[in-house]
Amino acid sequence: MKTGPDWGKESEQVHRGTAEKTLLAIKELKRYFEGVEKDLSQMSKKFSNREIAQGVGFAATGIHEALTYLGIVKKVIEKTERIVAKRNIVSDDETDGPP
Repeated sequence: MKTGPDWGKESEQVHRGTAEKTLLAIKELKRYFEGVEKDLSQMSKKFSNREIAQGVGFAATGIHEALTYLGIVKKVIEKTERIVAKRNIVSDDETDGPP
């Protein structure tokens, strides 16, 4: 008995490729955000105007939060890929078994 959608091998490869591209994009975005966060943190220390320094600090904090959420999304995608791969192995075993 199969559960879930009955994806063909081609569709499965497209799905996996999309997940890999998404993970790569997350990695690149994370690297960019880390650089911006570092720059903003350094910049906030240079301003003598307290309001400007606080604003820049808030922006750095927001980017830090975005990095946290990116990490969560990445873990969800990776876990989903593991579950799909495991289901595919079980599905293959069921179809390859004795008639």
